[in-house]
Amino acid sequence: MKGQLITLEGIDGSGKGTIAKHIAARLTEMMPERRLVLTAEPTTGQAGRILRAEMAKTCEEECEPSVARRMQELFLFMADHAHHLSETVLPALETGAIVLSDRYADSTAAYQGVTLRGIVPDPVSWIQNIYRPWNLMPDITLLLILDPHIALQRMQSRRGRQKFERLEFLRLVDDNFRRMAAFEPQRFVQIDAEKDEKKVADDAMDAILKLIGK
Repeated sequence: MKGQLITLEGIDGSGKGTIAKHIAARLTEMMPERRLVLTAEPTTGQAGRILRAEMAKTCEEECEPSVARRMQELFLFMADHAHHLSETVLPALETGAIVLSDRYADSTAAYQGVTLRGIVPDPVSWIQNIYRPWNLMPDITLLLILDPHIALQRMQSRRGRQKFERLEFLRLVDDNFRRMAAFEPQRFVQIDAEKDEKKVADDAMDAILKLIGK
């Protein structure tokens, strides 16, 4: 049986982690015979651990990182993604599993597509072109759409706010995600994440069940 790769994307605060858990629980209940792998990026691998530490830095610590630091961050994300592919995603798919990933390569294109503005031309496409020869495209990408202002309100109670959690930055990331979805409508399914949690999970499951033919 062919494995399937499902990814969840969206800006911080859109609820991806929560919805991923809902999807995993429902798929496990509906298809106990299928192996399900719930995973995420950044991973817990070496590059992922470095990235998580970097993302935990506040804006006050480093609002305007150097060009070299921005490039370092980009290639750490790519190294972590390569590790994720080789150690988790590809082996699971080869066994016929359903792989559900909270963030994937699209997040790097959307987020680093903002941090690299003014450094490389059309940074989203530039990043995607680096990925293209070796990345594995998802069978479906669920893009949770939420107004960045609402997303920021949701995150106010979080401990250890990340440096990416700023309104203007999130607006630019949101725009990148929407443009990618418009360019690949056959892969992206846009879901209104302003709805209540159960309805968002219902909409996500509807899209997934169409993919797997249930």
